[in-house]
Amino acid sequence: MKLHHALAATLLAGASAAASAGDLSYTYLEAGYARSDRDALDNGNGFGVRGSGAITDSFHFFGGYERTDHDDFDLADWRAGIGYNLAVSDNVDLIARVSYEKADYDIIGDGDGYGVEVGVRAALTPAFEASAGVRHRDIDFDGQIACIAVVPTPPGCVFAAEADGSDTAFYVGGQYKFNPQWGIAAEVSFSDADNRVFLGPRISF
Repeated sequence: MKLHHALAATLLAGASAAASAGDLSYTYLEAGYARSDRDALDNGNGFGVRGSGAITDSFHFFGGYERTDHDDFDLADWRAGIGYNLAVSDNVDLIARVSYEKADYDIIGDGDGYGVEVGVRAALTPAFEASAGVRHRDIDFDGQIACIAVVPTPPGCVFAAEADGSDTAFYVGGQYKFNPQWGIAAEVSFSDADNRVFLGPRISF
């Protein structure tokens, strides 16, 4: 009987540890409301779609698309890349990511480049996880001209300068889980050029 009790306790402990480690899923899809507050432009509202897929226990791919409407101008961003996640405890991961970045801005044009990110994810409770980190991206617009100040009617530039696609943002985010599969995800990011908000449902697999 004691042997049976010991075996049951061992199995329960293993299941508990697995559940804790599994709280941070790297296979998910989310979509929802996106807001962008950019220098010299009115606040923009739109939508975003993001996803991630686990390749191994330590590597994952990820991507996203976001589009916001700033009155007479539309701004769109794509990103796709690969990430490394290192478990430092049962419920905390360190993350490092590299990505290909693309931007399509009506007031500038198309540009592409790279992004890097470091951050941390933590399952604070079985129902709530939090994340924080820093992202840097560098977009090459090939010397195209960007609007520094915009007049809405007719749409046009008051002042212009060479487009600068380099930006570093700090972000904080979280997810509230209704169950292991469904939750609500949110993120806010801050930089000198742009402040962003994302809010929407997430499905984890």
